[in-house]
Amino acid sequence: MVEKLETVKGKLTILVDNTIMEFIPDSGMVKHLSGPQGNFLAEHGFSALIETEDVKILVDTGVTGIAMEHNLGLLGYTMDDIDLVVFSHGHIDHTGGLDKVKGRIISHPDAFCERYLSPREGVQYDLTSPTLDPAKHKVEFHSEPVKLAKGVMTTGQVPRKHEWEEVKVFKRKKGDDLVEDKLYDDMGIIINTSMGLVVVQGCSHSGIINTVEAARQITGIDNVYCVIGGLHLIGPGEKKIDRTIQELKMLNIKKVIPIHCSGFEGIKQISQQMPEQFEYCTAGCQIEF
Repeated sequence: MVEKLETVKGKLTILVDNTIMEFIPDSGMVKHLSGPQGNFLAEHGFSALIETEDVKILVDTGVTGIAMEHNLGLLGYTMDDIDLVVFSHGHIDHTGGLDKVKGRIISHPDAFCERYLSPREGVQYDLTSPTLDPAKHKVEFHSEPVKLAKGVMTTGQVPRKHEWEEVKVFKRKKGDDLVEDKLYDDMGIIINTSMGLVVVQGCSHSGIINTVEAARQITGIDNVYCVIGGLHLIGPGEKKIDRTIQELKMLNIKKVIPIHCSGFEGIKQISQQMPEQFEYCTAGCQIEF
């Protein structure tokens, strides 16, 4: 455990997700903010705003930053109101809005290397993050857990205990060669609430089970109230859907909110196999804790 993580009150708003859905009644947990009085935008990627009484933390930016900036404005904020930016990992659908952010940024040292998605032989997509601007970005690189504010911290680099969670379709540049990218920069954000830990993940390239277990070990708190974010159960990740669900059940997580790269089949199966834990969420959804 790094240090005692205090209990905080606050809220988390999904600024960017692949989907948007309006006119859905609020659940007991999730508020749907988007509507005719203020339409949120969706785009491929992920971004979330964490607000506590002390800070406003932006997690990721989506692929362009356009939806993130627009949706932030619907909340009445601009980037001047953001105290800190955290990148969950260095793929462009999470860092693509880099030019729209400024100030203090927390990132893993690997987040800005040259990297690609290679789902099959001969197919390659560039996922490299934009270039940092030293004039506007004050970047801190950390592989270890970092306390961001009262009650909020990163997991740092997540130990890969469960090899079955790996999806081996990513490459990175090493010299003149492309080698397997294990995405060691992938990390979660931990919020300690009175109901238990809230674990926020951009894509879960480290594995969501690995991430939750790391959060429990780092904080010394076993009770995990909620997991929210991309669970990477899409494409080749569909093979691990059932096992992921069984492991989430064994961890006794109260609420599971899969978005972004969780994929249609992953979200469907979680909703069917974990109906009491599942919450439907898109861009424009807000959770208070």
